[in-house]
Amino acid sequence: MGGAQGAAHRAGEAMNSTYPVLFVNLAAGWGGGEQWHFAQSLALSKRGWPVELLVRPGSQLESRARAEGLPCFSISLRAASLLNPFKALRLWRELKRLKPGAVIANGNRELRAAGVLARLSGVPRVVLRRGIPQPAADWVGRLTLRLVPTRLIANSQATLDAMAAEFPDRLIGLRPRVIYNGVDPSGFSPPAQRSNTRRIAAVGRLEWEKGHDLAIRAFAVVLRHVPGARLRIVGDGSERLALEGLADRLGVRGNVEFSGASRRVAELLRDCDAFVLPSRWEGFGFAMVEAMLMELPVVACSGTSADEVVVNGVTGLLIPAEDVEAMAAALVALLEQPARARDLGRAGRLRALSVFSIDRATAELERVLFES
Repeated sequence: MGGAQGAAHRAGEAMNSTYPVLFVNLAAGWGGGEQWHFAQSLALSKRGWPVELLVRPGSQLESRARAEGLPCFSISLRAASLLNPFKALRLWRELKRLKPGAVIANGNRELRAAGVLARLSGVPRVVLRRGIPQPAADWVGRLTLRLVPTRLIANSQATLDAMAAEFPDRLIGLRPRVIYNGVDPSGFSPPAQRSNTRRIAAVGRLEWEKGHDLAIRAFAVVLRHVPGARLRIVGDGSERLALEGLADRLGVRGNVEFSGASRRVAELLRDCDAFVLPSRWEGFGFAMVEAMLMELPVVACSGTSADEVVVNGVTGLLIPAEDVEAMAAALVALLEQPARARDLGRAGRLRALSVFSIDRATAELERVLFES
């Protein structure tokens, strides 16, 4: 076999050749980055890729990964761990044992803790998966971003634009690609008929950047127009006590449900009529897609990655960032017009299935891994 036919055959063989992939995520808790690493390592594994996760001991990611039978290498690493000869030797030995063809790092911390050693040990691909539109905090982090990764994946154009503003001369060499987060739709089955509960859902870590305080303030306005409305906040974090106090001061605590962190997100969305993502900034927002899969219309702030997920007036409503009055008005409109809300929700599910599925995201990740 020769000529063009032989070249095509060899290219096809290369595209069907998998190799070990090491996912590196050192977070203790659970957020979008951890959800991505869990979902993508599981999806690649199901497609025949040998995968392993380098995780923090006792982390939620380790627990969920092991429950699915995914191999984990747990080690306590920090950005300065390369200066610890014992930890560096353990990691070096693991890299030599696994012989990964690619290391996928969750962020700058993972690049500094494991990416540098991966490059030194000869791993051909060190992929930075950037999930937040925030710059590196210090000069060491900025230098690491310049020198260590060989490829860049961003979870949205908004995240990539932030990177481009930070490193305009570096991105071309990294051949960046936007790969939207993918969600497995099998666990999200919307109810056949909404019962008009007038319940609004918000899902996310209870941290300042997630903007739950804005949602509570907007909800106080909503209650004046839609008596009996309820707000369900799913998630936990350092801001919980402050948010509960805010709800008390605004006199809405009796209508606000703090459900805590939960793996039953789909179930908690089933009896809701609308979804709000009040984030001050957001790399992508898994929760928006999950709400769309449950046929909930989404209210989110424009000027963030929400612009890439929500089609304004088609799958939800986009409002100016941090505009409490606009947020309240959008939510009131959805609660007072249930037929319109249902139309938006149905369109949202169709968009989520076509654009934000785990199968599509995994196929795009595979293309990056097959490229040299």
